[in-house]
Amino acid sequence: MTSYPTHHDLGRIDVTSFDDIPALSRDVVLDIATIRAAWPDFEGSFDSLQGRRMMGLVYGGNGLYRMASARLDRDHGSPTGHDETMIPGGDYLRLRLRGDAPAVYGQIGRAFDVLFEHAEHDPGRPHIEYYRREGEVDCLVPIYPPRGDRSAVPGPGSQTAP
Repeated sequence: MTSYPTHHDLGRIDVTSFDDIPALSRDVVLDIATIRAAWPDFEGSFDSLQGRRMMGLVYGGNGLYRMASARLDRDHGSPTGHDETMIPGGDYLRLRLRGDAPAVYGQIGRAFDVLFEHAEHDPGRPHIEYYRREGEVDCLVPIYPPRGDRSAVPGPGSQTAP
């Protein structure tokens, strides 16, 4: 089993696993100013943010940032302007950031740098910003399952929340 540090000055580091998550999404150019400008419109396109799991996904090399919300039972069809997407499950190395918003959001880039230093990164899946609540963000880098178990992908009944 690969060993990872459990703590960094930015926060706790651990491994989490979850199943694929059906989601509604919208893509924008991978540019900080564009992303910041797009989030309020994306969030405002839903009936309510109550119960939503909001995430940002970055797939290496394509220059796109995908804003996503896990699909809820109350989502009938696809609200205007949203694409259907699947957030890929599996094992992720996680660093949980906590602090005052919006300052904590400025630490996201550094958190991913720390995770990529330690992760045996799976480039076939995106790295994810999971906005748990105001001032709390899980930064997730996809990793391969432990050696000897690379075919294992979480199935029904495994942990379901990043």
